[in-house]
Amino acid sequence: MHLIKAVLLLTTVIEIGSFQKHYIEKSLSPVRSYTAGHEQETAVAQLLQRVIGERSQDVVVSILPAASEFATLSYAGKTLKITGSDAVSVAFAFNHYLKYYCRKQISWAGDQISDIPNPLPPVPAEGVTIKAGVKYRYYQNVCTVSYSSVWWNWTRWEREIDWMALNGINLPLAFTGQEAIWERVYKKLGCSDEDIKKHFAGPAFLAWGRMGNLHGWGG
Repeated sequence: MHLIKAVLLLTTVIEIGSFQKHYIEKSLSPVRSYTAGHEQETAVAQLLQRVIGERSQDVVVSILPAASEFATLSYAGKTLKITGSDAVSVAFAFNHYLKYYCRKQISWAGDQISDIPNPLPPVPAEGVTIKAGVKYRYYQNVCTVSYSSVWWNWTRWEREIDWMALNGINLPLAFTGQEAIWERVYKKLGCSDEDIKKHFAGPAFLAWGRMGNLHGWGG
């Protein structure tokens, strides 16, 4: 009897797990860029300029929208060409090139990008295909937006967004501005400005309020 119960429980867990996996994949399937290709090319070009300065003139970027993510590296003359399905794939491929061909690095703690080889190092004649190991690359933590990034200015945010693109992040947690949406909803439900003001915590505690861990705060 105990064995039968164990088997039934295991079967139920497997079925629930399969359903959750199917639901999540179906929900996330539209995760792709809807921005025009030429606008994505401009965005990547600007990112490269921020990262390697005038040497970005030696890199040509092409966006070819596709159903599946891809990026390729090729070399002609002294120019590196990066072709990809979207801006994030291209930025990810460039970071791969930066690390494994130029021996340079962009990180949270600091950058090692001085003295990039001139001309840029070539890649194999047949080209190199770069693809992330998983389809969805999630990033961030609920509390980080209160512990750290709540005090960031645009310069710091731009660097973080650049870092995300370079590391292939395509599913970042984005809480910024959530309270503005909640405020509109609460007002439609009849809540007063005073009620809403008491409900929302201060900037350093927004994460706790979002998780439902606060009934109020003494600030």
